[in-house]
Amino acid sequence: MVCQKCRHENEAGAKFCSSCGEKFSKQVVQAGIPIWMWIVLVISCITIGGAGYGFWDYYTDEKSKQDYKEESTDSQPIEPIEPIEQVAVVEKEERQEQYTQGIDRVTLIKEVQQKVFTVLTSYGQGSGFLYKKGGYVITNAHVVDGEVDVVVRNTQGQEFAATVIGISEQYDIALLQVPDYQNEEPLPVETEVSPVGLEVIAFGSPQGFENSASIGYITGHNRDMEVDRFIYNQIYQIDAQIDKGSSGGALVDAKTGKVIGINSLLYTSETSTNFGFSIPLYSMLEQFDTWSEQPMSREEVIAVSGMYEQYNYYEEPVDVDIDLVLAGQFVQSFRIYYELALNESNFYWVEDMLAVGSSAYEELEDYVADVAYEGHEFYFITNDVVDVAYEDGNYYVDMNETFDFYSGTGDYQYYEHYATYTVIIDEYGAFKIANIYIH
Repeated sequence: MVCQKCRHENEAGAKFCSSCGEKFSKQVVQAGIPIWMWIVLVISCITIGGAGYGFWDYYTDEKSKQDYKEESTDSQPIEPIEPIEQVAVVEKEERQEQYTQGIDRVTLIKEVQQKVFTVLTSYGQGSGFLYKKGGYVITNAHVVDGEVDVVVRNTQGQEFAATVIGISEQYDIALLQVPDYQNEEPLPVETEVSPVGLEVIAFGSPQGFENSASIGYITGHNRDMEVDRFIYNQIYQIDAQIDKGSSGGALVDAKTGKVIGINSLLYTSETSTNFGFSIPLYSMLEQFDTWSEQPMSREEVIAVSGMYEQYNYYEEPVDVDIDLVLAGQFVQSFRIYYELALNESNFYWVEDMLAVGSSAYEELEDYVADVAYEGHEFYFITNDVVDVAYEDGNYYVDMNETFDFYSGTGDYQYYEHYATYTVIIDEYGAFKIANIYIH
């Protein structure tokens, strides 16, 4: 036992220091460490140990996380996971945007113009376009009538020799071959019928303005007519602006960039709006392919051309009742704008096409207002003129109409009906729809 006063080592159990006589206290223990110090020491150990364990646990946990992260990173990159619903919505919007915009117009027109030509003959000019690899150019028969050797001029003003290797006795079509373009990629073509209401671009050289492009719509189907020796079957009626010199030019789908027709005829009148006709390309593909594989000889081309009389296709009236055609075309145009009115919830699109105060005006104004901003979608499929009759100053246009309807809640329904439109002529000589009867 150590004396706290003189530090003398005494026997165990001694009550007094043998050196200095100091009485030993009860707080002194054998190890010489007071009890309070033991208490402090124990508490400190507990505290430090707990902290140390906590640190070690944290360290080992973080180390495990880091090791897992490194292991995962080595196998594949870590990317945020988006909700499936959100991803689906984005994809749907992207697809819708692509469908709506289609091919950029500026780009489309620029690309097509590189493969559209002015066709020059000894007596005039027309248009043509590159159809098939090998330098094959499509045009109208009346553009090259009586000629075998002609010239084509591109958008840069360069001229190239061309030869007529095919010309029809019945149809207003002809095929040229331009050796300088035999390695050039042709324009894509549509092999199926195109619908009424399709937005189109007409390419050609109207009135000598070479490589012009005008935008419009297919406004009619199933037009059959004969002009001199030529038969025109199931031709497209269009409101895109064409003129003398446009013959043989390409009619192109404004969304896909595919050639769908050959611009061939133009109706002109001092009292009506001009409109044109285009031969559906799909209906003539077999004949063009035959000529490209088995070209006609020069003698054969001359023999066929000699059958034709010289005439002006643009000044001769088309052998049809033009007023009936115009009335049918007006109703088809109305259908195009009516679809816009429904989908954009705006009566403005059709207001000027309806007779003010008529049943058609009041009913459609109310209907457009009722469906406005409900999220409904209308997609018109068929707008075919079945018959047009004139009686007592009115035109009666029978239409076969089909369309898809999607409600604001996503419900789908297909509609098909037969309708008769009563078309009047107002005091200004304009067509107006006065009544619509759904059979």
